[in-house]
Amino acid sequence: MKHKFKVWLRAYRIWQHTPHKVAPNDEQQHVCKSCDTEFCGNYCPRCGQSARVGRFSFKTAFQLFLNNWGLGNRGFFVTVRDLMFRPGFLIRDYVSGRQSSYFPPFQLFFVVAALSLLIDEGVKLNVDKQQQEAQTEVAEKSDKDWITVTKDGKEVHSKTAYYILHTLKVVEALENYNPALFSLMLLMLVSLPLYIFFRRCPAIPDLRLSEHMVALVFISSSYTIIRLIGDVLTFGGTFRLIAVVMVFVAMRQFTGYSRRRLFLYLFLTFLILLILFVVIVALAILIIAMWQNELNDFAA
Repeated sequence: MKHKFKVWLRAYRIWQHTPHKVAPNDEQQHVCKSCDTEFCGNYCPRCGQSARVGRFSFKTAFQLFLNNWGLGNRGFFVTVRDLMFRPGFLIRDYVSGRQSSYFPPFQLFFVVAALSLLIDEGVKLNVDKQQQEAQTEVAEKSDKDWITVTKDGKEVHSKTAYYILHTLKVVEALENYNPALFSLMLLMLVSLPLYIFFRRCPAIPDLRLSEHMVALVFISSSYTIIRLIGDVLTFGGTFRLIAVVMVFVAMRQFTGYSRRRLFLYLFLTFLILLILFVVIVALAILIIAMWQNELNDFAA
C-alpha cells in the first residue's frame, strides 16, 4: 500500500510538471459543412468552423451555452482544474508562451467574480438568518466599544478609532461581498514590493512586472475558486484556510523558491506594507486634525 502511494505521488508530480497539450492535428480529409471547403486539420481554413461539427445534440447545446458566456472556445475547465492542482506550473506555462491551452487570466477573473456574486446572493447552502442577526448584533456592540472611550470619568468619542473601525468594516464588507475583487486588490497591493523579491526568481530569472501581474491574477482566481467551493459545500472556514495555503503553493511553484525563502520574502513584503500603512494612517490623521483645527479657528 505504501509503495502504491509513492508511485501515485510520483506520477502526480510528473503530471504537475507536464504542460497541457492541445489536441493533435487531424490528418483526415474533411469537407466544411458551411462553405464546402476541402481541408485537412481540425478547423476550416476559410471560415474557421470545427471539423467535428455534426448533428445537433445536448452536448452541442451545452457548448453553445458556454460560448455565449465566452467559455466554450478556450480551456476554461482545464484552467480551473490546473489552478486547483498545479497552479504555479500553469502560470509558468502561460507566461512562457503556452497560452492557447488555457483560459485568459483577466477573463477568468471576471467569470469567477460573477460566480462569486451569484453564490453570495443566494446559492450558498449555509445561509443562516439567526447567525447573520447575531453577527450584526456583535458588530453594533463593537461599534460602541471602539467609538466610545472613557476619559476623566466622561464618555467621549474617539474620531481616530471611528475612522479605523469603519475602514476595517469596509475591508470586511468587500471581502464578504466579492471575495474575487478583494483577493485581486490584496494581491495588487502586495505586487510591487513582492516583485522586488520575485523579479530574479529561479524559475524565471528575468520576470517582467507585467508577467508578475498576470501571475497574481491567476493566483487570485485560484483563491476565489477554492473559497467558493467551500461556501457552496458549507465548509467555508476550512476551504478558506486551504485557499490561503494554495496561494503559498502557487507562488512556490511559479517562482521555484524554497519554502523558507518564500516565507521570508512574504514576511518582508507584509512588513513593508505594514510600515507604509502606518505612515499613511499617521499622515491621514495629521491632515484631518489640521483641517479640523482650521475649521475651528475659522468658526471662532
